[in-house]
Amino acid sequence: MTLLMWMVGLAWATPEVPEVAPPGDMDEVSAEVEPAQVEPPSQRALLEEAVALRRVGAFDEAAAMLAEARTTGGDVDEQVAYQSGVLLEVTEQWAKAAIAYEAVEAGWPDTSSAVDACFRRAYCLEETGDHKASIRVVRGLQRRGHWSPSDEASMSLQRGIAETRAGRVRRGIRRILKALESGSMDRNWIQAKARLALVRAQTEAAEGLVLKGNRKAARRLKRRSALIASAEKQAIAMFNLGEPEFALEGLLLLGDAYLALYEDMLEYPPPRSVPKDQRGAYREAVAKKAQILRAKAHARYDEGVRVAARTQWVGSVTQRLVEARDRVTQAPPSTP
Repeated sequence: MTLLMWMVGLAWATPEVPEVAPPGDMDEVSAEVEPAQVEPPSQRALLEEAVALRRVGAFDEAAAMLAEARTTGGDVDEQVAYQSGVLLEVTEQWAKAAIAYEAVEAGWPDTSSAVDACFRRAYCLEETGDHKASIRVVRGLQRRGHWSPSDEASMSLQRGIAETRAGRVRRGIRRILKALESGSMDRNWIQAKARLALVRAQTEAAEGLVLKGNRKAARRLKRRSALIASAEKQAIAMFNLGEPEFALEGLLLLGDAYLALYEDMLEYPPPRSVPKDQRGAYREAVAKKAQILRAKAHARYDEGVRVAARTQWVGSVTQRLVEARDRVTQAPPSTP
């Protein structure tokens, strides 16, 4: 029972004290002040409060509410089971969440919750590192029969996400972009997750472009900047979808990408065409120009911390953003 429900019950249970009670009327007075019976919360009320608690980061309290809801009879067993999986997923207990989602699929196979549970199970398997199993889950779902355009697009997104994590990056990106362009989706969370996969692919590709040579370094620097800028656009789209978990991960990846480029620029040796007596000045000029990248990294980390505070998101990504921001804030600018 929640504190609020307990207080309401307490208010109802408080008897009014009679002003005067003649001795012969005590039985009648006792009957009048008998405390009212408080109805226990319904399964639906417990479920709704559990979801509300989860959204503000009260995970232990949400788990207690769901546990009580599971032992309370009602008409929302399906949603109680599904939200139990969501809570495990949000708290990054990936293997347990996958098992919970599989139970939803088995218990309520012909419902929309089962379809969502299957998507989310594939996601959890992906997070455990079992990318091939994640792809198999989505393939099996696609083979089950005829789906709505929204379901088809969502399955393509999840499959593309798993492919990018399994090393089939180009194929996964093509699948994701095609599904996003279809405009047939109504699940914001899977769209946000797909855009996060694009951010990850773009930032990893950017970091893979090593700055070396002279003209080649200039071309690669331009290419890295373009990849990071493209990743920024995907992060903005994630924010518009209202899914803080994925948006925060995107900001962390962007901050890391800017910081990596900043450090690579400082380590890049002066071109051979620069005279030896001018190389110190060249390094100082590069370091000065590179400071904007360090500032952008700090800005992305800090933005993530502020968004987490505003949305009350308390997942591990919040702590990682705080630590990354503080490292950049406390460390003095690198010198050539």
